[in-house]
Amino acid sequence: MTRYAHFVGSLPEALMTSDREVLEWFADHSDGWPLTAVPRDLDAGWVVAYLRSLEERNAFDVVRAGDYADYSDMRSYGVRPGHVLEPRDVAMGRVERIGAIVSEFESLQRSRPELADKRVQISQPNPLDLALYVFAGAAVSLGLPVAPAVRNLDVVVTALRHLPVFTAAILQEMSEVTARYGDRVVWQVESPIATLGMVKAEQLRTQWPLGPLLARQLGGFLVRTHEIGAATTLHLCYGDHEHRNLLTPGSLRPVVNLLGHLSQLLCKRGVPLPVVHVPCAYGADPAPLDPAFYRPLRRLDPGWQLIAGVVCPDDVDDSIRALTLFEHASGRTAYGVATACGLGRRTVDGARSAATATITTARADIDAFA
Repeated sequence: MTRYAHFVGSLPEALMTSDREVLEWFADHSDGWPLTAVPRDLDAGWVVAYLRSLEERNAFDVVRAGDYADYSDMRSYGVRPGHVLEPRDVAMGRVERIGAIVSEFESLQRSRPELADKRVQISQPNPLDLALYVFAGAAVSLGLPVAPAVRNLDVVVTALRHLPVFTAAILQEMSEVTARYGDRVVWQVESPIATLGMVKAEQLRTQWPLGPLLARQLGGFLVRTHEIGAATTLHLCYGDHEHRNLLTPGSLRPVVNLLGHLSQLLCKRGVPLPVVHVPCAYGADPAPLDPAFYRPLRRLDPGWQLIAGVVCPDDVDDSIRALTLFEHASGRTAYGVATACGLGRRTVDGARSAATATITTARADIDAFA
């Protein structure tokens, strides 16, 4: 079975030029190897541009200043007094923009036969993640310590209260895009909050009450995307702002626990399991080479098709060794191979090295490294 190369999405700001050039960058750096999709992200910083734009909308006031320099510099917004928050207030506003990307992608496909059966990949943050980053940035700091979260519990509650508005806005945009371009777009649903929540819950030994709650929200959103006919993949992440992770996992057990809850929920609702990107590396740290880190993968539902987020651009041999451990533990050939997160927080040379390492790892003969 051929492993696909999966590019998570973002590129360094210097490479975020025209739609055509970004799409060509990924196609060119595939070296002819099959891709899961061809990404076109609109923000090298994931959602930072979106968060900054809220200051210009009449619905919000800045209640805690921040310039997103690092995890301690996150801004928090509040709803302007007297205003009732509506989906249009929090919409990402990308329908026409995505249409332009699809048009360029179709043009690229005509000149690249190897892309004929591919879709363009659009990143879509989970509504819970957007709501928390809008209202509860004050609760975010490196390591996600409990004290700041408790001190800022009011803004967390505010984010959860407004979550239905974010969900409605996102589903409305996805519905419009799917109605127009559904057979040409795949949405990469991204939820660092679900991943980090499970890691933190394990640290605090609260995984059993928290795990089902996180899965219920994320799974509920995936059910609704399925109902509107949107094609999705799932991207999990430990945070990568300024190429630094918020938490360091001790193993893949938190991710496996989350996926266990998700598979139960989705199967009960008759929703196919999406392809899922499992991050093994985190921030600037490479994927571990300890077999115990990967051992929890043996408990995964066999229905999951896994993208192994094991690639380190600085050491391809260790990336292949990590992939070997991943596949042996999971008992299946990885559907795809990827870095732990997007390339937007790397240098231009670092992005090129990461792309090359991804293709080399995807091509690897695992038996040679067993």
